[in-house]
Amino acid sequence: MFTTILEALTGLGIFLFGMTYMEVALKEFAGANFKKIVKNYTSTNFKAVLTGITATGILQSSSVVTLMALSFVSASLISLRASIGVIFGSNLGTTVTAWIVALVGFKLKLELFALPMVGLGALFYIFLDNQSKLASFAKIIIGFGLLFFGLDLIKTAVDGLASTIDIAEFNTYPLAFFLFLGLAITAVIQSSSATTAIILSALSVNIISFEFAAVMMIGANIGTTVTAMLGSIGGIPDKKRAAAAHFLFNVITAVIALLILPAVSYLLLVTLDFSSDLTMALALFHTIFNLLGVLSLYFFINKLADFLQGYFQCKEVHATKYIHLTDLSVAESAVVALRNEGKHLFLKCMKYTLLSCNIQANDLFKESTNIKEVLKNNSRLIEFDHKKNYQQIKSIEADIFSFVQKLNNLALSEEDSKGVDRIMNSVRESAYVAKLTKDMRNNSVQFVQSNNSDIHEIYEQMRLNMLKCFKLYIDFMRENINMLQLKEQFEEVLETNRNLLREIATTFNTNNIKSSALVSLNNTNRTLYIIYTELLDASPIMTLKLDIENGEAES
Repeated sequence: MFTTILEALTGLGIFLFGMTYMEVALKEFAGANFKKIVKNYTSTNFKAVLTGITATGILQSSSVVTLMALSFVSASLISLRASIGVIFGSNLGTTVTAWIVALVGFKLKLELFALPMVGLGALFYIFLDNQSKLASFAKIIIGFGLLFFGLDLIKTAVDGLASTIDIAEFNTYPLAFFLFLGLAITAVIQSSSATTAIILSALSVNIISFEFAAVMMIGANIGTTVTAMLGSIGGIPDKKRAAAAHFLFNVITAVIALLILPAVSYLLLVTLDFSSDLTMALALFHTIFNLLGVLSLYFFINKLADFLQGYFQCKEVHATKYIHLTDLSVAESAVVALRNEGKHLFLKCMKYTLLSCNIQANDLFKESTNIKEVLKNNSRLIEFDHKKNYQQIKSIEADIFSFVQKLNNLALSEEDSKGVDRIMNSVRESAYVAKLTKDMRNNSVQFVQSNNSDIHEIYEQMRLNMLKCFKLYIDFMRENINMLQLKEQFEEVLETNRNLLREIATTFNTNNIKSSALVSLNNTNRTLYIIYTELLDASPIMTLKLDIENGEAES
């Protein structure tokens, strides 16, 4: 018994690893265009649902697509209505897993091709450039092979358990038991696809009846909402609303499925005579009740979005970190709070620029940082709500100006008045950096997504130069260098920037870069030059050491 259970758990582990590996490989193979499709093809409810179906059918994971939809709505890249449509579609798309398992897993001898797929895929991957599309395709083959190998182990183990289990005992259990069993298994292993494989394996050796297997499948549909609910924790209201829509959809679909179960069971087992092929019957039932769920709720997507708008309302939040907590009656503390807020804004703008150039800011703020390693580890496009980030910076700037207007009504000393002027100069320079960054973001995205290696090389040089510059500011904030050293080393960064302009022109003469791309490269490099100088002008208020290790660098 122990050996059989161990084999089942081993098979489950390999199945889940194969599925996860395949998901990663599929996303690599599809490239940045995959997410672009998910974002762009959601302009109507029908497109959103179809996108959810297609994406889940390709990735073989409704959880991945649902979490993707949650992240997009969180970044305001798609609307709440669109995210609900994608989630609805993902529930129908996930039925593809049941069909693959039922058609392939129980119709063919998996041992004949599962391990050869892993072996051949591994050989291709080893002898190919691991950054190429073919290498990603090889990884997809490996993932499929592992998935089927794990499924074969599960089948074998479940077949062994069948001889030790008294099937008649299950007839005494209520349907609710199997509903919660399917829910619990999915909630624990975080994969309805794996639960589907387990249910179909148990059904194939008659450990459970078709009715019990169907109810477990319904429970698995509810259990998969746990992933989305966990993913929404700490998110913006729309992200929580999308997760709530996912939960409501799956619960309503489960109720529909339970109501139609007797009639559909009779249709499948008696009328269509699938009694000799129960795994096919269960795959068909899975598709039928999810399809009915989508058809039943499709026309209520907009109403559901409107309904959920009344929930998960935000409590009042402040973009500022210091000045809204300050008592203006004490001028000295108000000036200190203002200086700290200026530092806060400076760092926000630095982080916004880094993100816009696809670099996680906290990677650069680590105490011992190798900027080439930072560059290497941040090679992909970072998707974030740049408009929201910019508006937050503008909001901080507006609150600072409002605060200073009130502060100027107080009797400030000459020293404090000069201090306020320096801080406000820094605030203006920092805010201008944010504006330049906002205008530069589209170019940055285009460079990452470009297939031209010369463009990538030039863009990487720009980012490396930017990291050198920003590292100087961080060293200055930590008081590792003084203002004189900062300015001396800063000139070296500017010279590198100027040399890069000449290099771009040379590259254009000898390589195949379109003139429009050349203009974008020049403009971006020029914009970065201005950003460096603006931040230098904003930096004098940073002379007091800033505790960036204890949260100041966080967004």
